[in-house]
Amino acid sequence: MSFVPFISSGASSRLHYVLVRKVETAASPQAVDDIVSAEIQSLVQKLSETRVSSSVCREYLIMILYCITVSTVSLPALDAVLPHAVNLAEAGSNISEKQIGYLFCAEMMPVGHELQLMLVNTLRKDLESIHLANISLALNHLIQCPSVDVIPAIQSHLQNLLVHNSPQIRRRAMLALKALSVFDSDLMSKVHADIMERIKDPDDSVCNAALITASRLCEVHEPGRLVVQDALNNLLCEIWSNHKEERRSVLIRLLDTLRALEYTEFDVPLLDEMIQLAVRLKDNALLRSAFLCLPLVQTQIIFPSSNAVSPLVHIRSLLTSSDPNQRYLFLTCLECLDPQSWAGTTPDVPAVLEQWEVEQIMGYLHSRDAILRRKTLRVLDKVDPSIVSSYYRAALQDFLNQPTDGKADRELPLFEVLEIQAGIDGERYARDVLILLGHIETPSSPDDHISESIVAIVLTRIRQSSDEFRRGASGYLLSSLLNTKTRLGSTTMVIIGALACENSGQLSLSWVRILEGLSSRIASCPIPVQDASLLSMLRIAADCSEVPQQVLDTVLNLKEASGRYIRRRCEQFIQLFSDRETLLRIVHNARSSTLPDFVEALQSYQASDNPPSSSSYSRGSQNRSLISESLSASKLRYSAYDAPVPTPRLQGRKTTNSNYGSEPSILGSPRGFALPELVAGGELALVASTTEFESEMSATIGGDKPSNMISNTNDTTTRNDLIAFDSPFIAEPFENSPTNFESPASQLSFDNVWESFNAEARGWYEKPIDQLVRQMQIMDPSNVDVSLIEAALPPFLGELKVTLRFKPHTYMSSCAVLRLRESEENSSLWKLRGDVPLYATVKNILTEDAGQWV
Repeated sequence: MSFVPFISSGASSRLHYVLVRKVETAASPQAVDDIVSAEIQSLVQKLSETRVSSSVCREYLIMILYCITVSTVSLPALDAVLPHAVNLAEAGSNISEKQIGYLFCAEMMPVGHELQLMLVNTLRKDLESIHLANISLALNHLIQCPSVDVIPAIQSHLQNLLVHNSPQIRRRAMLALKALSVFDSDLMSKVHADIMERIKDPDDSVCNAALITASRLCEVHEPGRLVVQDALNNLLCEIWSNHKEERRSVLIRLLDTLRALEYTEFDVPLLDEMIQLAVRLKDNALLRSAFLCLPLVQTQIIFPSSNAVSPLVHIRSLLTSSDPNQRYLFLTCLECLDPQSWAGTTPDVPAVLEQWEVEQIMGYLHSRDAILRRKTLRVLDKVDPSIVSSYYRAALQDFLNQPTDGKADRELPLFEVLEIQAGIDGERYARDVLILLGHIETPSSPDDHISESIVAIVLTRIRQSSDEFRRGASGYLLSSLLNTKTRLGSTTMVIIGALACENSGQLSLSWVRILEGLSSRIASCPIPVQDASLLSMLRIAADCSEVPQQVLDTVLNLKEASGRYIRRRCEQFIQLFSDRETLLRIVHNARSSTLPDFVEALQSYQASDNPPSSSSYSRGSQNRSLISESLSASKLRYSAYDAPVPTPRLQGRKTTNSNYGSEPSILGSPRGFALPELVAGGELALVASTTEFESEMSATIGGDKPSNMISNTNDTTTRNDLIAFDSPFIAEPFENSPTNFESPASQLSFDNVWESFNAEARGWYEKPIDQLVRQMQIMDPSNVDVSLIEAALPPFLGELKVTLRFKPHTYMSSCAVLRLRESEENSSLWKLRGDVPLYATVKNILTEDAGQWV
């Protein structure tokens, strides 16, 4: 990570710059959350205890917004800060300050908050202002955060702004009226004449906004639909006759609006001319919009006049394009046409495409692009569903005949076919998924692992469908738990567990029996599945008035037979199911009903109930080796992979966590330390001139004086930076061991060596990590150097880093790097990269007693 000086950083202030540097150099996502929480508390306290100027208030609000954006956990409400934002929007000394005040209110003020009334007068005054910037700020806020309270005070002003001299004001006023019509639909009928006038506005941006508003007018004012459709059609003909190339954006918006209004009086020859013009100009947006209108006049396309040709003829060149976007566009256009008009399925209409072109379309089924495969399946399903069924049977047979190593890339296309075949039938989709998973997770399979890609595709399909589809699919999958004769593999159990958590109490099922079904299978599941199942059972228990004794006995037996991690999860279940009030509070605090968000709420409860202490991180065993003591193992073995970096979001917005199949790791994705670049003398002088900046930086590096930031310029072994890290403790090497721990300089290069290799293998090593390291040390001590970096040191905090190299006297040049994260079951997750032959040698040692994931 390269160092960017303050003067080039774009930070709003030096304090903002210091905060960003702290976050970017944090060791882990948890460290980021700690920094963010402390910073927000400090900023809120400063705003509440002292009277700050509008410029300082602006800086603080920007920093709070930044903190909320980078945080990965829920943050406390900011009710104490909202009055400052309202005052800044009202009394800001310049446009920049007012803009931040409006922005903070829009992002952080909950809907229906009492302070929204305080914004009414501010919005009214800004709308009456003679300054375009003030009017634009107020209109932007109305578009983003409409409120019913503001309508009586500003509706007349908005109507006057529809004829403002500035086109940007007219455009924003039109969109603001549309946003406010959600609370008062009569607004649309009051400005009906103005909308019709603005549709003919010479400015394209205003015309487009008027077309968007016209769609809303037709939704809430049905008598005006025919008037709007006629006006839009007249405008379409006028633009096509006189300005078709200059006003193409309005032309596209017109077609989309008429299609949304289900206008069925399109002039087919006019659409055909648009298609030909779009092909000639290579205007893909216009081409797509014109084709999307064809289904509304499908009869004229299927049975054209004697001198007409199929629209498909104009776009045949897209079929053979090497650009995936062009191919997708061709399939999109093809899907708009009824198969009777081009596929030769009826004797009256001959086929438009030749045999080689049909074969080209069929070849897209084997594309590496999943979007292209799905689109092809939809087109073929419209032509004849039996084509898709035949393809599925052949693909499934080919999958079953493949060796285990060759099956990974052939699973997802099979599930894509099931999506197309099921259509809107959720129960059929769930039934077909269970049958396919039964083929994939065979009882004889030696490696019944969790397929994260299958979990993601199934849960995404169910969650993004209609409520009826979701209820049908979820109910069928959950009911499969009740059939004790049905074998459910690891992937299936994770899918069912996630659906149980998300739909608990919402479906007409016996959730007590679902709880019993999960508990009856948990003992025979792998540890990650046991973890997911226990979490799902805990969520279901919140909706059950009582938990059967059979379930409790199963959990107690599992506790006695399991390692420390599952034992603690069992203890957690036993503790919380008896405290239903606390369990319901945890469920209520979750951001959504998904399993990952429930786990996050559960972890937040644990963190607040049991604050960490220095003794809680001790391994508690004096006879363990130095390696075991230096590791900081992940507390979750839910997935073999690092948790994905969460998408930044702002507080108060509705979010959906799609991280199914794996629980977020305690450590998460580690952030490596960066080696900063030099600081110019002028920049350092600028930084040193600010006392507050110096104190912040001094606190960051743990020193007492700002002068600690300046290093000796004669020392060529170090690099100057605004932030200096204290030297970490370097552990002593093993006694009588040929392996040493690497120096800090080597630690900084380990990340670079790791990233230099592309091929990677990973898996679980089922023996103690000490034994693995000893095997590495005695592998070939005369020819191979083995060096270690402790888990407590960067990069990749929490993982033991191992580097293996051939010694200089050997004739071979090879390197392998290994990362080890110890679990609490005397096993470890390993990740290996390198080049042959060391890569192959180490991999053989790792996979000797355990399965491997590539």
